[in-house]
Amino acid sequence: MSSSAPSTLSRSLNNPAILHRVILGLSAVLVVILLGVFPYQHWDFVDYRRSLIGGILKKADQEAEWWFCLFAPPIVGWLVWRMKKSLLGLPVNGSWLGIPVLLLGMFFYWFGYKVDTAYPGYLAAQLITLGLILLLGGVEWLKRLFFPWAFLVFTWPMIPLESLVALPLRMITARASGIVLNLIGVPVSTEGTGLHSAADQLRGLDQGELFQLDVEEPCSGIRSLFSLLMLSALYGWLSLRTWPARGILFASAIPLAMLGNLVRMVLLALGSLWFGTEFAIGRKIGEHQEMSFYHSMAGFVVFGVALAGMFGLCTLLEKKLESRQRRTPPATILPEHGSITRSWIQLGLAVLILGGGLGICALTDSSYQVGPPGLSLDMPSLIGPFVSTDQPMTSTEKTVLAEDVRIERRLYTKSDRAILAGLVLSGAEKRSLHSPDVCLPAQGWRVSNQSPITLSVGGDQQITATLMNMYQDIETKDGRHARIRGLNLFWYVGSDGTTCAGYHEHVRKTYSDALIKNINHRWTLVTMFVPLQDSSSGIDDPYAELTALKDVEAFVQMLMPKLLVKS
Repeated sequence: MSSSAPSTLSRSLNNPAILHRVILGLSAVLVVILLGVFPYQHWDFVDYRRSLIGGILKKADQEAEWWFCLFAPPIVGWLVWRMKKSLLGLPVNGSWLGIPVLLLGMFFYWFGYKVDTAYPGYLAAQLITLGLILLLGGVEWLKRLFFPWAFLVFTWPMIPLESLVALPLRMITARASGIVLNLIGVPVSTEGTGLHSAADQLRGLDQGELFQLDVEEPCSGIRSLFSLLMLSALYGWLSLRTWPARGILFASAIPLAMLGNLVRMVLLALGSLWFGTEFAIGRKIGEHQEMSFYHSMAGFVVFGVALAGMFGLCTLLEKKLESRQRRTPPATILPEHGSITRSWIQLGLAVLILGGGLGICALTDSSYQVGPPGLSLDMPSLIGPFVSTDQPMTSTEKTVLAEDVRIERRLYTKSDRAILAGLVLSGAEKRSLHSPDVCLPAQGWRVSNQSPITLSVGGDQQITATLMNMYQDIETKDGRHARIRGLNLFWYVGSDGTTCAGYHEHVRKTYSDALIKNINHRWTLVTMFVPLQDSSSGIDDPYAELTALKDVEAFVQMLMPKLLVKS
């Protein structure tokens, strides 16, 4: 009796079917613990740490456009379940290449935990699942599971891409909508991402008097693009058989999303013209914009147009492309099972690496401190010869920015110069500040030159800031076109007085100081906008920018010492 027990255990451990099930089950448990259970990040600093998936739940609750991310893990699970029979028939022949991939994944997992941000964790999730497939299954398993593994990327909200990709999409959508509206007899002018009804002297209408539309980030196509990319990838995988056809369908989501948004903007403009802006857009109640039923229904047009185009393209690809490339696939020669003993060792190593990584995270000092603002937001009303008027936050800024972001802004003027000085204090959420070289083009400004510049901010302290030379073409009330020019100077100030000249530099500094100094900067964006005076002859004064720059440099020297927080 006692001698048969070890024999039974030995036969079980050497049974490939049992090994298959243990590998699949234990891998699923490890991934769930890492991504769905372990408290990973403070998604805001007044809250407790949440897991990666728990944080996405919170983000989706705040911004409904990201709910589609939560559908990705169940879809991945369903895709793997559909392959269950074929996976159980695959030989277990794990590759040692999975070990460096797992170690790299756990490094990024720890790094994200230490600096308290989810994006390294997203990368870690992809690397960890890739390493598990390689180490425990092998190359043949990776070939079979490549699409479900790649599909997992749709779980992660790609929020940084909104700044990088959304602005070009917003600009293209606004310009294309303006072209279409002008072609169908609705005169409009485009300023950045804004669409305004054109001025009409005969009817006594100023520009924008009939309607003013703006292609804001939720209307830019970027968020609908993510969900449409996910749908096109899944639909192509299930409906098409060749990779070229799937690739074409996947890439089509980009122009289809833009086409849907173009139709939406045209409908909003026509609705505003025919029935009024309150019917087509909605009405403002205090600082809150209440969307109308027409506006909400127009939003579904994006998906209606895109899905219709996707289904039509898929049918065309099935008839034209796949019918030509259809052939009997060659028989796959599967490798033999690797050593059962080696497979158990690889499974033990996977548990050791992931469990050890979680242990290191638990022992890591996570007493993350949110730093105080490095600048005072109390700007004086008088600076040398300049007097000022307060310029409070607009309702649009309150809608676009996080609730705890503060803006203090004053317009300083003297007889021959005006300077709009602004301080934007970030919220508790990291990366809650926007970059001026993104925001200003969205308002219609075009950047002709952007360069670093050294400034004196009082005493012997010098910093590096970013100088942008800009211009904007506008339509005057009498229908003439004119060009206005300006300079914009900006930089970022951290909690300990450190400065960064640009947006990406301040993001890198945020992560490096969180890792090394264990502090989260409460950044302040300092901006100085100087409009340039037009010459009476209509010819640009070559010295106007140089004179304005000297004025703003002198102004900064007077203002900044009054804003520095005394330590």
